[in-house]
Amino acid sequence: MASNGVVCAYPPRGKQGKKGVGIDKLRLASWNVGTFTSKSIAVVHALHRCKVNIACIQETKWLGVKAREIDGYKLWYLGSTRVRNGVGILVEKGLIDRVIEVRRKSDCIMSIKLVLGAEVLNVICVHTPQMGLSDDFKRVFWEELEEAV
Repeated sequence: MASNGVVCAYPPRGKQGKKGVGIDKLRLASWNVGTFTSKSIAVVHALHRCKVNIACIQETKWLGVKAREIDGYKLWYLGSTRVRNGVGILVEKGLIDRVIEVRRKSDCIMSIKLVLGAEVLNVICVHTPQMGLSDDFKRVFWEELEEAV
């Protein structure tokens, strides 16, 4: 995962879906946005510049279990405290109707499932527990992650 920067991943070539939206054309990113608390528009502008289709964001510190549209992206997120954690997934406008499932496991783990032609893509957003947290918290986290995967 990225620390205060965008990490882009480019999948292997060859898997083409319908209407020109194929897995080989997607740009995925993971970004720890802790420094952008309550400035979602700044995050979206950075994703536009990098031409990112799907972004996993961590340390959002946004409260609630919500979905909303922000300047050409749809954001699904989950957060239970403003102090730490919170994850979200941003999907560009052209792919929103291809999302068939959103699963929010905890404020550290969430996933979406998209259908791209004959292909199904699962994207899991994870924010790992930091040092200093209890062993019980970490155990629950690893159990939830195993379940999600």
